[in-house]
Amino acid sequence: MLVCFASDLHGDLRLYQQLEELLRAETPGLLILGGDLLPDGQRDDPLGTQVAYLERVFLPLIAAWRAAAPRLTVACIAGNHEWSCTYDALQPHHDAGRIVLLDHRRLWHHDGVAFLGYGCTPATPHWLKDFERLDLPDDPIPQFAGVLWDEAQRSVREADLRQHFGDSPSMMQELAQAPVAAPPWIFVAHAPPHDSKLDRLFKVPEPIGSRAVRRFIEERQPAVALHGHVHESPLVTGAFVDQIGATLCINPGQDHERLYAVLFDVARPRETLRHTALAGG
Repeated sequence: MLVCFASDLHGDLRLYQQLEELLRAETPGLLILGGDLLPDGQRDDPLGTQVAYLERVFLPLIAAWRAAAPRLTVACIAGNHEWSCTYDALQPHHDAGRIVLLDHRRLWHHDGVAFLGYGCTPATPHWLKDFERLDLPDDPIPQFAGVLWDEAQRSVREADLRQHFGDSPSMMQELAQAPVAAPPWIFVAHAPPHDSKLDRLFKVPEPIGSRAVRRFIEERQPAVALHGHVHESPLVTGAFVDQIGATLCINPGQDHERLYAVLFDVARPRETLRHTALAGG
């Protein structure tokens, strides 16, 4: 089975058009989108902006792709730029079989391969906090102010950082609850593993990836781990691939003009892996 993976398109219609052209040319059986799929939306009106984009633009795109290629399955995770109300709005479409929401709490099986997905990241300077968590349980409370979607009130509220990060389980704790997958299986996490070739920024000397994600990969050893979040990392390190134990870890990165995506055959990922814009690994 040929897999196409891309992340961090942020609602850019130019990139989605290039992705459509790629799908038409390569005819993969599975497209995986690794989070940050949509525009941020307005800080005070996610329902009227990001959720509206989901319903009016994103889901019709998926429907058109699947109509043109009936064997195509589209799976995705959230990223730290998605609102939780947007994720909730995707759930009925998952239930109806129009798209697959990958989750760390349940395995999804496709063509003999198991998949787990996880969209949360450690804290960032971005103002939306719905999918941000402490990386490890004993990490200090971050100080990046922001907002949250309050499902009970159906409105946006300022984030109480101590409450949000202190009351939510850490990334390590959430991932520890993931079911054990029999090989072969693929892990899709928006955050790349800490201290790898996949988590570097220009002008920032320290790695910014997730220690919890790295530990999870070290312990569980999926065949492939797919990541995004750090757009420029392949340009900083010169690599969009890293190896953690037996796991092939991939972050294709993302560009503003040219689509960054990867394709590979799940039966031979190392031998068949190729990037749409960058050479080598």
